[in-house]
Formats: sequence, structure tokens, C-alpha cells
Amino acid sequence: MSKKVSIILICIIILISLIISIYIPNREKIAEELEDTSINYSVIEENGKVGIAQNGQNIIEPQYDKIIIPNLHRAVFLCQKGEDKKFVNSKNEEIFTEYNNVELIKYDENQYQKNILKYEKDGKFGLINFSGKTVTGAKYEEISGIGHKEGEVLIKKDGKYGVIDENGNVKIKNKYDSIEIDEYYTEKDGYKKSGYIVCITTDEGYRYGYYDNECVQVLNEDYNQISRLAQIENEDIYLLVAENGQFGVFVNNTKIIDTKYQSIDYNVDLEMFIVERTGKFGAINLNGLEILKTEFSNLQINGIYIYGTKDEENKVYDSSGKEVDIPFDTIIQKTDSEYFIKNAAGSFSILNSDFEQISTQSYMGLDFAFDKYFIATNAENKVGIIDSQENTKLEFKYDVIQLIKDTSLIQAIDFATQTTYIYDYNFELIVQVNNANIEYLDDGIKIYNNETEYLLDDKGKLK
Repeated sequence: MSKKVSIILICIIILISLIISIYIPNREKIAEELEDTSINYSVIEENGKVGIAQNGQNIIEPQYDKIIIPNLHRAVFLCQKGEDKKFVNSKNEEIFTEYNNVELIKYDENQYQKNILKYEKDGKFGLINFSGKTVTGAKYEEISGIGHKEGEVLIKKDGKYGVIDENGNVKIKNKYDSIEIDEYYTEKDGYKKSGYIVCITTDEGYRYGYYDNECVQVLNEDYNQISRLAQIENEDIYLLVAENGQFGVFVNNTKIIDTKYQSIDYNVDLEMFIVERTGKFGAINLNGLEILKTEFSNLQINGIYIYGTKDEENKVYDSSGKEVDIPFDTIIQKTDSEYFIKNAAGSFSILNSDFEQISTQSYMGLDFAFDKYFIATNAENKVGIIDSQENTKLEFKYDVIQLIKDTSLIQAIDFATQTTYIYDYNFELIVQVNNANIEYLDDGIKIYNNETEYLLDDKGKLK
């Protein structure tokens, strides 16, 4: 055997030994952490009683009054019959009997922790996992869910609150009088990126601090008030703080607006702060740059511009602070397309991307619908739909026209005849119903009256 082959064999033996040394002591933990998503449990009902099905096959016949399945992929079910509650497995065998008062931990509306439960011993609480193993001893005065956070719980020990994860690891030490999440939410991550606002009580009153979603402290407990500007979807954390009654803004732990204002309001459309100090108003952008000095008696954002009054003179400014030459009573709104809508003292028209007016008529109302289409109200107060070239797509004979949310459907109503019309996005009439009721479904709508009923999918196809 060559020296090279011997070295390779030795390396392989060392690697195998290392894998075994890691796996064997942790094999139970590894097994517990695996979740078989191919298994799905669901509640079934029959004759007023409920049971459990696994992938559509009954495994616990209906016999309970109520069943909660905290994790659809784990065989842990809270079953209730009358006043009696118990946890059972897929064989309907009672589990966790060695613990007292085992309870689910609710962290959101109808949402429960998916891997841990709390139990009680001698008036204190601890955690166990779904395999029945102890995660923490019964050493806490309270254990509860915290906001929308999955996999973490709020604990109280020695009269103070902290946060631990589902493995019992301390995330935030128990030294606070209250802890709450900041309600930051995105479509992509849900509440995972939300942080924590913590509070202590001092001789001067409550003082607040802040931890990010990784439980790293960003701000110490120095502030009278902290709130996150949750409408700013950004990797950075924007925090509105109050210090001695004066407001300022931090980005993470960097102050971008000094705590010297009586009020600070954030505008989502222009991504701009309107600040107030001693009765005067100014504008500051997301980088903390002063766009308009704090010297206006009135300052507000309408549409894409800022409208200010100073020394009884009215002026309009863009988001960079440059003066714009438009009348003070004219508002320009951005749409979800290349077009803009101009409102000149109640007279509406369509502008192109160069702010040139492309509609020849003025409307009493104008709302963007989709693509190049607008819901318009004419001088007779009737509503129709036009395109950007003012071609009529739906006649001006309705009292209300609106898009049906989460569908490609249009609802039009004639009050005089009490008739509801449903059109698709090609403006083809699908159904019309007198004295109609509409019920919104997951994949469409049901439109009906006392005599008839139609089921439409989200594109308008009859089911």
C-alpha cells in the first residue's frame, strides 16, 4: 500500500469518526428537529363530533368536541371532550402525562407554537418539546407568546421579562418591565424581521430601548417613547423616538434627525418627514437631509408635491425642495402606471409621464383602474370606464364602478334598477343580478339573490 493511499484511508477514518461522534450524542435531537412535511393532519367532523385524518385517511374517529392541531406535520393534538382536555398522539394515546397542566402557547390569532408547550410545577412554568423532552425547568412566573413571533416566547422571572427561543436559549435577558414587538411586516418575511421595544421603570418614569430581530441591542433604555416606522420597508431600521418630550429619528443606532421637534410625521408616497418645531414646519428626507427649512406656518404633502405656506405666501415644491410652477389648488397623483391624475380644484384630467395633459375633457372624478384604464365620473355624476385616449370602455350609466379585490373582475351598480353588473377586464359582461349580494371566495366570488346564484372564478369564468 502506497504512502498516499494510507494517508487517504486515515483521513476517511478520521472523518467517519468525527461524524459518529457528532451524530450519536445528538441523534435524538436531530430526529426531533426533523419534520415530515409529507404528512398532513387535519380535523374531520361527523355528527357534531371531531376527529383526526392523516393525509385524508381517518386515524382518530370523531369523538371529541374540539381538537387543535398546533403543527399540521406533527402528531400532537389537543383534544377536548366536555371540560376535559388532553394531548394525544396519532394512536389516540394520551401523552405528556408526566407533566402537570400542559398548555399550547398562542403567539398570534389562531396560531400556536409548533414545537414547544408549557407545563406547570409548584406554581412555576417551563417548556417541553413535542417529543416530551424538557426544554427548560419550571422556573418562570409566566410564559407566553410574544406578538407574532414563532419559535420564541416571553418569559417572566424574578418579576422581570425576557425572551427565550424554543430551545431555551436566552435571546433577551429578563431585566425589563415590558417587551413587545414593533409590528414590522413584509410580504416576503412576514414578522420575522420585526424587532423588540423594551421598557424599564426609573425614578423619572418609563424608559424605552430597542433590540433588532436578531436580539442585538440597538438603542439603550434612554427614551420616553420608541416606535418603529414600519411602513418603511428597508433593511435599515427607522425608529421614531422621544427624548424629554422632543422627537427625533434614528436609522439603526445613528441619529439622522435630532430630538428637537414637537412632532414628526412620515409620508409614504414621498418618503419624507414633515417636522414641527415651535409651530413652524419643515421637510426632511430619509437620509436626514433638510429639504425645506422649518419656517413654514403650514406644510403638507398632497400627491407628488409638498404644499407650503410662509409669510402668507403659498408655494408648491417637489421632493428635492425645488419650487414647482403649478397652482396651489392643483394636486397631481401618481398611479400604478406611467400616467398621472391631475385634480385642479375638483376638475380631473389625465397626464402622461411628461406631465402633459392628454385628456381633452374634465371629469368630476377620476381613479386609476388598471393598465391604461380609468374609472371616470362625468358632469351628470354618472360613472364609466375610459382608456388613456378617452375611448369609452364602459358607458357612463352607472352610479358605482369598482374593481373586485384579488380578481380580474369589475363591479358596476345601477341604483335606479338595483342591478349589479359583473364585467371581466376585457369589459365583457359576465352576469347581471338584481338586488345582488356578493360573497368573496378564496378563488373568486359568489353573486346571488333570492332566486339565482352564480359562482365565478377570479377571471370571471362561471363555475
